[in-house]
Amino acid sequence: MTAMSPDRLADRIAAAFESLPPQLQAAARFALDHPEDVALLSMREQARRAGVPPVTMTRLARQLGFKDYQDFRDQHASLLRRTSPSPVGFSDRAGRLQQRQQQSGDAGLAAQIGWNVAEQIADCHDDEAIAGLIAAAKLIEKARRVHFLGARSCHAVAFHAHYIYSLFRDNGVLLDGAGDTGIDPLRHIGAEDVLLAVSVAPYATATIERVRYASARDTRIIAITDSRVSPLAKAAHECLLVPTETPSFFHAITPAFATAETLIALVAARAGETALFAIRNAEDQLNAFGTFWTASKSSRKRISS
Repeated sequence: MTAMSPDRLADRIAAAFESLPPQLQAAARFALDHPEDVALLSMREQARRAGVPPVTMTRLARQLGFKDYQDFRDQHASLLRRTSPSPVGFSDRAGRLQQRQQQSGDAGLAAQIGWNVAEQIADCHDDEAIAGLIAAAKLIEKARRVHFLGARSCHAVAFHAHYIYSLFRDNGVLLDGAGDTGIDPLRHIGAEDVLLAVSVAPYATATIERVRYASARDTRIIAITDSRVSPLAKAAHECLLVPTETPSFFHAITPAFATAETLIALVAARAGETALFAIRNAEDQLNAFGTFWTASKSSRKRISS
C-alpha cells in the first residue's frame, strides 16, 4: 500500500462526490468530515454514524478505486500515524476517549469499543492469518523448548499462552522471574528452540533486546505484533499480525489474546493422544488439590458446620 497525502486522499473523495448515489454520498461525507474516525472506528460504527448500511462503506471504497474497505481504512490509519505530533500518548488518547463519550454517551462508546474488538478478532482469522497460525503451530510442535515472552501489557498474553500450553506439554518456559531472573533461561536457548514473543507499539525495550539475543543464537522466532515493520517482525520466522486501534485510550490487547489462544489450540489439536493424556493428567493433579470450586464442597461445608 502506497500512502497518500491527506490532500490527495480528500481530493479523491471530493472529486467523486457529485457522481455518487445518495447513500455513497452520505458515506463519503462522513469520511471527509471524520478521517480520524475512519482510521479508528469499526466499519459498522462508521456506517451507523453515517446513517448507511455497513456494505455501503465497502461500496464507497471500491468506487473510489481501493481494493476493499480495509485498504481505504489503512490509508486513513497511515495518515493518522504520519500527522500525529510524536507518538500519541495515553493522556492524549484519554482526552479523545472522553470526547467520544460526550458525543455518544456511555452506551454508544461501549458499543463502539465492543464492535471494534469483534471486527479485529475476525481480521486476525482471515485466510492469510490462518496460514501463519498453522505455520507457527508446526514450528512449536517440533521445538525442543518453547519460550514465552511478553512485557508490560503483553505479559498477560505470554503468561496465558504459556499456561494453556503447559497443560499438555512440559517444554514451555515463561521468561518471567523474580529479581530480573527471567532472562536466565536464555543462556540455554538455541537453534532447536522457539521463542514466542508478544509486543505492540509502544514496544517494550526488554522484549526487543531479548528477541534479538535469541535471534542471534538462531532461535526460531514467532512474533505476535502489530506491524510488519515492528522491531519484532524483522527477526520473526512467523509474524502473526494483530490490530491495536481502539476508541479507548489504551491500545487493544484482546486480538493478541485471541491469536495466542488460537495458536496454542492448534498445537494441542495436532498433538493427538499425547495431548489428551497430558491434559487428563493435568486435570487429575488439579482435582487432587481441590483447585476449583464445586457445589459438593459447599454442601460439605454446610453439613459439617
